[in-house]
Amino acid sequence: MSRTNFTDIPENDPIRIEQVFAERPAGVLVVDPHFDVFATTAIGKDANGKYNIIKCCRVVENAAADATSVKVAKGSGIEKNDFLAIGKKAVKATNVSTSNASYDVVTISMGVALKAGDCLYQAAAASADAAEPIYTPEGVIGNDLKTGISAELPIRFIVGAVLRKETACISPECAAIIGTIKLV
Repeated sequence: MSRTNFTDIPENDPIRIEQVFAERPAGVLVVDPHFDVFATTAIGKDANGKYNIIKCCRVVENAAADATSVKVAKGSGIEKNDFLAIGKKAVKATNVSTSNASYDVVTISMGVALKAGDCLYQAAAASADAAEPIYTPEGVIGNDLKTGISAELPIRFIVGAVLRKETACISPECAAIIGTIKLV
């Protein structure tokens, strides 16, 4: 008879940040997005001057240009009627299914082929060739953000860093706008 109990080892969080070389000393307050947010997610100011999350979802399976749905990593916070973009093309998400334990399915007709690992960012509006992020990105959050309250939450605000492109929660387009965030 064994008196030893074994439990599974929890999965480690992926490494997202390689190096930080600039951050705001006291951090900033970000509007509670009502979903958990991973470190390295871009933020920008809304029309009221408050910092908000710029949603980003990572494609987990290749999708053809004529696909009507895309499988994305869990935890992106993408909702029905959000605009998603890659490059300068943005379309509206008409549905989001979270029923699968491994990934979410977003109903969109992007019109361009997507490959696993691509990051779609939250755009301000639908556009065939001039999409912009919903807020102008100014930096990334430096810590995971667990939500559940309706308030502004304090975060570590990173404005200069080297991030892993395979695991960071920021699109190349948002990183390019910030300029001091490099994806390697």
